[in-house]
Amino acid sequence: MIRSAPIPPVEGITRHAAWILALLLLAGCRAAPPSPQIPAGFDLSGAWRLVAAESDTPPPVHVLRARGGMLHLVVQDFPILRAQRMMIEQDRESMGISYDGRDYRDVSWGTRKRGLWETQAGWLEGDLVVLSRASDADARETFRLAPDGQRLVVRVDVRSGSERLALTRAFPR
Repeated sequence: MIRSAPIPPVEGITRHAAWILALLLLAGCRAAPPSPQIPAGFDLSGAWRLVAAESDTPPPVHVLRARGGMLHLVVQDFPILRAQRMMIEQDRESMGISYDGRDYRDVSWGTRKRGLWETQAGWLEGDLVVLSRASDADARETFRLAPDGQRLVVRVDVRSGSERLALTRAFPR
């Protein structure tokens, strides 16, 4: 039988206390929520058209349904995944997005309840980030605007249980 020597205290801290301290430090390292302060020059207002050659194609709903799980229901709440065009109106409190003239979504900066979803919308490292959480799913949408303001790349990552769908969509103004 192999025996290990007891771990001596580290500068007066017992091994048990060191583990507790490490867990508290990790808990404190959670990412900060997105800031509701709009960076200068970040304006998504206008008409955007998908560039299919530079965008991922989402799998059809029947393919997701065949996998089992609930992802096929969750992705229906994210029309950006199938949109060919977007019309966006943005002001200092929110933005409204019309997808293909059919679906409409209002995104308010800060934390809001949207149907089954609780969302946090704001800016992290210069990108607009919309974090959505429901009891059985979560999603992250990252809107990255090119420095000239004429190109928008949206990264969408949706998870439900063990299923995940991650797509990138590119839109010039």
